[in-house]
Parts: sequence; C-alpha cells; structure tokens
Amino acid sequence: MTDPLDLDRRQLDDVTTELLRRHCGLDHLRGCLDAGTAHSASLWARMAETGLVSALVPGEFGGAGLTPRHLPGVLHATGYHALPEPYLETSVLAATVLTACADVPDVAQRLASLADGSLLVAVRIGDLDPYVAFAAEADLVLDVAPDGTVTMYRAEEVEVEPLPAVDPLRPVARIRPGGPGTVLGVAPDLAARVRTLAVAAAACQLAGAARRLLDLTVEYVSVRHQFGRPVGSFQAVKHRIADVAVGVDMAEAAALSALDAIDEPDAAHRAAAAKAYAGQAADLANVQALQLHGGIGFTWEYHLHFWLKRVMSLTAAYGTTTAHRRNLATDLLAGVRGRRRPDDE
Repeated sequence: MTDPLDLDRRQLDDVTTELLRRHCGLDHLRGCLDAGTAHSASLWARMAETGLVSALVPGEFGGAGLTPRHLPGVLHATGYHALPEPYLETSVLAATVLTACADVPDVAQRLASLADGSLLVAVRIGDLDPYVAFAAEADLVLDVAPDGTVTMYRAEEVEVEPLPAVDPLRPVARIRPGGPGTVLGVAPDLAARVRTLAVAAAACQLAGAARRLLDLTVEYVSVRHQFGRPVGSFQAVKHRIADVAVGVDMAEAAALSALDAIDEPDAAHRAAAAKAYAGQAADLANVQALQLHGGIGFTWEYHLHFWLKRVMSLTAAYGTTTAHRRNLATDLLAGVRGRRRPDDE
C-alpha cells in the first residue's frame, strides 16, 4: 500500500525539479550574478503559482496546509539547483512562525501575502546564526530571540548592514532594530521548533548542493581525457569519487530522517546530527570537485563555483559542523553521566 505522504512528496519533488530545471538553470544564475541580485520576482511568482511558496501555509490563508515532513525533496532541489531565493527563510521558517501566531492582529494578512508570493520574509535566530540571510531583500523580518520572544519588524523598522558574502546569491547581513516592531508572543516551544527546523532544512539544502557537486564532477572526469583515457577511469580518481558518493548518500538519508522526526522528542538531536553530517559530506564534495576539475575548477567564471560557494555558505549557516558536533557530544556526555549509578564513580 502506498503511503500518502510518499505520494505527496513525489508529486512535490516532481513539480519542484521540473520548475527549477526550466527556470533556475545556469543562465538564470549568471543573470542574477550579473544583475547583483539574489531575488527574481518572476521566478518567485512561478514558485508561488505552483504552490511551493505556500506549502506550509494553512488552507484558510491560501496555502496547501502541508507539514515540513513533505519538504525534504523540495529543499534538496533548492540546494541542487543553487536557488537564489529565500525559500527556506520565507516558505519554511516564516510560514511556521506566522502560522503559530495567526491569531495576532495583522498576522493573518501577512500569511495571505506570503502565500500569494507578494511578501518576502527574513528570519533571525540569534542564538543559532548571528547573520540574517536575504535581510536586504525582505519586506518583513522575524526575530526569534533565545528566550522565545518572537518579534515582527517591517523592513523600515530595521537597519540592515549587508556583509561580504562568500555566496553572492545567498546574501547575508547584520540587522539592528530601528523601530518597536510587533511582539507576537513569548513562545519558547515555538522558538525551539523553529531552530530545529532551520537546522534540518539547511541540512537538506546542503545535501542537495553536495549531490550537484558530485554529479558535476562525475560528468567532468568522464569526458576529460588524459594519457588517452578518461580521467575517471583511473583507480585513484574512482576511489575519491566513491568517498564523496558514500558521504552524499548518508547526508541525504540523515537530512530526510531529521525532517521526518521534526515532531519527535529527539528532533533537535537528529537535526544537529544531520547538519553536521551534511556539512562534512559537502565539504568533502567541495574539495574533491575543485581538485578533480583541475585548473578550470579554479576559474571564477566556471559554473562549478555556484555550488562551491553555496556549500560554504550553507555549512556556516544555522550552526557550523563543529558547533553541532560539540553540542551533540555535550548532550551525549550529560546523558551518560545522568544515568550513572553511585557505585560507578
């Protein structure tokens, strides 16, 4: 018997893959880079028309009313195609926060605007990432404070300081409140869920970007000849490709598991493990892709750099690999100590 969730996922994945294949190819990425923008109104409108933007928005506000468990393939595809749009920030994190606060005045209208694609939202999770992605492009900023206070700011109520970004198609900034904003509530549980969701979703995007690096590298070593043979036919190259492939497979499995468990008691630990593993796998994919492409891999204009930079940006976003490993180790050791019997000391 087919699981309805799996069926919905496949349909979403097919829609996303086809849309991004047609409208977020290399020409689109280069066009955004040349224009100095990380947002295309036409592409975002297409995503809104297909229902991707409003996937997590409840039906009464014009959305599909889905859950994060429906989105691992969608998020993976946004990484695979290096989507230069705030999908994670607006359609996943902001939709989750605003839905939870829908009874607050003005929030329902914001949700409806998000659903129809006319509202871009950036999200700051201060204790997880000091930088805010797509802040300069956003119409609204949500600030999720460590104590659980959730504040909504209009664009004119925040001072945005754009920062040099390793990936210009995923711009980041520092923000400072310049107005009172609107406190949506103090909700530690919501804040914790948003933190966990950000980590798990970023892991999915990282896994997608790593998969694209692997595919590009396999394609290149299959057509690049040296000593009369494809470079990929040499055993040393095969081994390096195999190491990357194993890492990417595991990263995809970990990211899927993290989103599947988003409502479970150990969701935060699974998300942290997935982000750490995806970061490790993507870093390896980055290194091997750059080296196995040879001199052309170091050329700024070569399309490989879209994914090299996206991996570096996402690895640092929502907690680094090192930070997540440290937190997991701390929690693990604390749990072990808590289960010790007095005579074990």
